Amino acid sequence: MIQQEKVIRKNPLFELYVEDHHVIVTNDDYVKDNCIINMNTISGLELIRSLSFFDKIIEVSIGLWMQSKSDVLRIHLKNGFKDIVLTNCDIKKTALIIYEINHLLLKQENNTKAI
Repeated sequence: MIQQEKVIRKNPLFELYVEDHHVIVTNDDYVKDNCIINMNTISGLELIRSLSFFDKIIEVSIGLWMQSKSDVLRIHLKNGFKDIVLTNCDIKKTALIIYEINHLLLKQENNTKAI
């Protein structure tokens, strides 16, 4: 059951989860995006939604939500960042996982600060 929660999309497989103090990304679409990153080297995760200029005008002026052209998971590292393209995945589930990982990073940061 736990394995099923890690699956954001089934075909091709995309996984994003935390295990043993590491963030693990598995992306069958873009093998170069596969990585295991120690949480000590991450300062945060961000979901970047990319709309075309025309879609942004419609969204702002009319208020209609448009499906984004592509989404990017940006992992902010202490010495740079890594972008991972998200295609055909459940973006709500992905956003929730990103929120949970950021929460873990904040807890870790607060526990390591000297009082």
